[in-house]
Amino acid sequence: MSDLFDLVPRELFRPLASPGAPVYVGILLGLLAETQRHNEPLSREGAQNLIAACLMDRPDSINLTTDASDIGANVNPASPDDDDAMSVTSRSSAILRYLERCGWLMGETQNDFSQQFILPDYAFRLLRVMAEIAANQPQPLAGLIFTIHSVLQETLRNGNADFGIPEAYRSTDHLVNGLKELYHNIGLHINQVLQRNAPGDILSQFFGTYQSEVVDRSYHQLRTTDHISRYRPGVIDAIAQLDAPDRVEAAARRQYERHDAASVDEAAARLTEQLARVRDEFERLDRQLQAIDMRHNQFVHAAVRAIELQLAAHTTTSGQLDAILRQALSDADSDASTFARDQIDQALQLFRLELTDADSLAPPSRTARPFASDEVVQQPLDEAELESARDQVLLQLSRAIGPERVQRFARDLLKGRQTVRATEITLTGPEELPLLMYLRAYGDGALGYRVEELGEWVQTGDYAFRDFKIYKSS
Repeated sequence: MSDLFDLVPRELFRPLASPGAPVYVGILLGLLAETQRHNEPLSREGAQNLIAACLMDRPDSINLTTDASDIGANVNPASPDDDDAMSVTSRSSAILRYLERCGWLMGETQNDFSQQFILPDYAFRLLRVMAEIAANQPQPLAGLIFTIHSVLQETLRNGNADFGIPEAYRSTDHLVNGLKELYHNIGLHINQVLQRNAPGDILSQFFGTYQSEVVDRSYHQLRTTDHISRYRPGVIDAIAQLDAPDRVEAAARRQYERHDAASVDEAAARLTEQLARVRDEFERLDRQLQAIDMRHNQFVHAAVRAIELQLAAHTTTSGQLDAILRQALSDADSDASTFARDQIDQALQLFRLELTDADSLAPPSRTARPFASDEVVQQPLDEAELESARDQVLLQLSRAIGPERVQRFARDLLKGRQTVRATEITLTGPEELPLLMYLRAYGDGALGYRVEELGEWVQTGDYAFRDFKIYKSS
């Protein structure tokens, strides 16, 4: 592996390590977005106007970006007089030159002597990752297993192994890295739960943050639509067929002809290694998912144990002692007792003496205080809010899928005909996709129709599925 700073400038990260890092990040992400919207490079005027707009969005941006000033070394660049004298326009010009010196931008002089700016390749990659993190985008795990399966099956049908095998390898690498990230993120939430003292904070962490950032984004899909048992047989079978010497040699020769490899033997060895990596990862994927399941169960166990400890604190000696001290202090009105009430969490440190639980991730913890629920004052709803709530409930009820609704759907599709192909079905939105799945699941004749699987993959709008046809049952 080559040294990173053989490929990127050594001062590249200097703006991100300065007090004005938030300002510089906003400017760089704005330049990235502007570059993605247009095919042409950025003009000097356009880049300077974008930087000026970012500076005006933050009142303290001028003070935070003094390191971008072109002032000489003998003058203090953080001088208030210098900051006052430098307008937004001159500061935006200085920032533009500063980003060019650090390597985030590269200037190009045109035939008319005007200057334009482009983002180097490494800047594009870094800023794209920074934009994903800033937007809190989840790791794209959903659909990766299905994508790998589909790529390999398509490669078998079309014979384009020189493209299909590397693409399946890259998707597998993304999948493995995403699973490791998910594993570590669950551990992060476990530590956050163990630091919570109030049951409300624990429940908020469990049903709010953890549910939205881990379960809904990745974990649920891995155990439902992207379950490994649905796609692994097809992946392993496709790899076994693609790993045949004649297929590998043909794909390696096409890569060599495109100058993607120095020789046919090198391309063949690389393709064989990529197929082996995909096969090995799918064969041990169950162990990785099992580790994630154990991590998930540990998180749930830690949250439940923390809440149980809080709720059962009044039955312990330490909890009763804590309650007695708090009640005694609450009856006094002196300044000393007020100070003690404010500082009781730090002054009263009671620890339990017990054997270490080898399966628990929790460190030795303080004994909990008795749980005191907060009084919740529920505001009455007005008529408009009640009507909105009724509409939401009615909408949820209308989405329920039962045999009667599936039967009506099949009857509407047939409309007096004897048979209908899946390619003739038009889906108006994603909410109708589950209805199509139930249509196939109930196709045993009990609802007046039968489903015959055709086996070929078809594309309907944004959705792809195996073709089938339905016909009236006698």
